[in-house]
Amino acid sequence: MSILQLSETLSLHPISLNDAEQLKQLMHRIYPPAYKHLWEDNGQWYVEETFNKGQLEKELADTKGFYYFVKFEQEIIGILRLVQDYDLTDVPALKGTKLHRIYLDPKTHGKAIGTFLMDWVAEQALKNGSKLLWLEAMDTQEQALQFYKKRGYIISSDFRLTFELMHDHLRGMHTMYKLL
Repeated sequence: MSILQLSETLSLHPISLNDAEQLKQLMHRIYPPAYKHLWEDNGQWYVEETFNKGQLEKELADTKGFYYFVKFEQEIIGILRLVQDYDLTDVPALKGTKLHRIYLDPKTHGKAIGTFLMDWVAEQALKNGSKLLWLEAMDTQEQALQFYKKRGYIISSDFRLTFELMHDHLRGMHTMYKLL
């Protein structure tokens, strides 16, 4: 994969196994501001568990997955991961693409970067023949939920996470999708 220049100031840079430490450091910086309240340890365990070299190796081995650093004005400000041909069990008749991860540095919120990336992901899904785009979101993250709903996503089902260090009353998740 090569660098994708999405605009004059925004680009996607493929993440490789050699980027494991950089990925983990980035997530230790940008994950806690939005999600530390979910965790007994402010999210440190989750970042270590989810963004370690072994987990990255597994995710990079998925040939239908695409994993990028998001760069804005030459600074890495987040990550984006999507998985093509990943059907949503709630709507099995339609070919789907999953937006697996999108995390952006809170200092970039309000600059339309998330909107731009969501539009780009939808465009890529359409090019791949997907009829829907789906994701999973914390049911307590009102700002994120409003962001997705404003872009046409609807809630199709709910489930609960089982991570031990997560506060029990904050484990709820929504599965959301948007028809393309």
